[in-house]
Amino acid sequence: MNAGAVLAALAGLAIAAQVVVNTLGIRTLGVGALVGISGLATAAAGFAVAFLSRPEFTGRAILYGVVSGLLGAFILAAIVLAAGRAGLAQTLSLVIASQLIAGVLIDRTGLFGPVVADFGLLKAFGVALILVGGVLVVRS
Repeated sequence: MNAGAVLAALAGLAIAAQVVVNTLGIRTLGVGALVGISGLATAAAGFAVAFLSRPEFTGRAILYGVVSGLLGAFILAAIVLAAGRAGLAQTLSLVIASQLIAGVLIDRTGLFGPVVADFGLLKAFGVALILVGGVLVVRS
């Protein structure tokens, strides 16, 4: 297995664990404080790594960071609130399905600059299987 696949699998496990930790934290902190504390922890870790690599702080790069942070805050709050209402499995099924659809569209169109990826019958079948699995998990 290649390093990218291992990292992706570990990220998936971390997302599931994070949702559980966030759901527990939201009970005492509320959404705003949880997102704020989480953001501070992310910022501290990010700056620690950033200063080791000496990045070039341009206006565009800072804008990317701000947009990423706002998206992260929304994602964190939305997943925690959804998991609290619909359960972890249903929430992650819908998150994964929407990520997959967006990822295929981004890969196929080259949106945001990545190399355009082919979308053949085998990939379409794989996407369909994942979406069917997601639908089965969502159905009660």
